[in-house]
Amino acid sequence: MKVSRNINLWGEIEAPVVTIEESAHRAGVSTATVRNWIKAGYLSSPGKGKVILESLEKFQQDVAGQEKLTHRANKSLKDAHDHHAVSKDFIEKIRTADCCDSLCAEYESALSDSYRNKEGIYYTPESIVEDLFGINERNIDNCTFCDPCCGSGNFILRALDLGFQPENIYGFDVDPVAVEITKKRIYEKS
Repeated sequence: MKVSRNINLWGEIEAPVVTIEESAHRAGVSTATVRNWIKAGYLSSPGKGKVILESLEKFQQDVAGQEKLTHRANKSLKDAHDHHAVSKDFIEKIRTADCCDSLCAEYESALSDSYRNKEGIYYTPESIVEDLFGINERNIDNCTFCDPCCGSGNFILRALDLGFQPENIYGFDVDPVAVEITKKRIYEKS
């Protein structure tokens, strides 16, 4: 590990520093995490791209601890999965399943936290879906419903239950498996 010592204009020796990259390596986290620790005030930085070594050592000892640090700091390494393989498996299950409702929960739980975080995936609990559609008294025969992030189709199915006309319901999602689950659930409902 390369530790640099600088002497300031007055001839004083400044605290030993390491690069952000070296700090990340020592802590077993990404450089982005180290930068976040600097912004949050956990680490001291004498200038761009540098961390005071003492602050890193103190943070590791007092705040994070090695086990806690590994668990919290780099969620992306925590539980990654091969999404291509998961998608392929679920597309086959959708095609052969008699009932697709059980596949929703299974697919949602198959997605790792890191993949969900990276892609911004959030599945809305059923109770919230029902609460958001407390519009039973309204005449919705001619209304249009659009779910721009339909996931496995919970809002779309609720819209059908409430009487929205199927031709007035639109759903979109970037996850092709979620779209297939939604299509199958709509088909099963009709």
